Amino acid sequence: MSVIRIMIVNNDQAQIEAVAAALGKQEDIDVISSVTSRETAIKQLSGTPDVMLLSPEILKGHTLSRFIRSVQTKSPHTRILYLLSSSLPDETIIADIKSGIRGYVGISDPPSVMSRAVHSVQGGEIWAGRRILEKAISNPMLLPETLQSHIPGLPPLTNREMEVLTMVLQGASNREIANRSSISERTVKTHLYRVYKKLNVKSRTKAIALLSHS
Repeated sequence: MSVIRIMIVNNDQAQIEAVAAALGKQEDIDVISSVTSRETAIKQLSGTPDVMLLSPEILKGHTLSRFIRSVQTKSPHTRILYLLSSSLPDETIIADIKSGIRGYVGISDPPSVMSRAVHSVQGGEIWAGRRILEKAISNPMLLPETLQSHIPGLPPLTNREMEVLTMVLQGASNREIANRSSISERTVKTHLYRVYKKLNVKSRTKAIALLSHS
């Protein structure tokens, strides 16, 4: 039986102990580390956890995308699942999923729910409520790890670059992208120039062809 290795990242020791106790009851889940700061979390990635349970409060204003890039650099196979002590707006969760978060569980969720979430995320799925998934489906997302798996060695794209590229793949024009994102067409062109450079292509058509055949 394959054991899923877990890292808990939370600044509340009591919550860490509660979650560790809940997951510790599962035979195929092993909590290999629990830390109270993002810096320690990055340092302990040498243990190569399969799933990181991350409290968003731990970031303390640091950007999520930067933290995820640090995780992916040190432990590319680690998937991150939010551990929430209170609910977040749907739009925030969807935006964070676009950045690379694989879903969320509540600290007070039953052990069986936490276990199913961990197994789903480890299996490559997103664990979120139906409402979140329906909103995400109505506005399809391009996930960072999908790009990385299709194009090994691809430099990380910023959140905005991911957003713009997703709309390009949906067939949106520069003007439509600008209107949806509340930015100028000139800014859209700047983002696309950087995206194309990272993809090593010269045009929108070649970017679409590359990602359609990856």
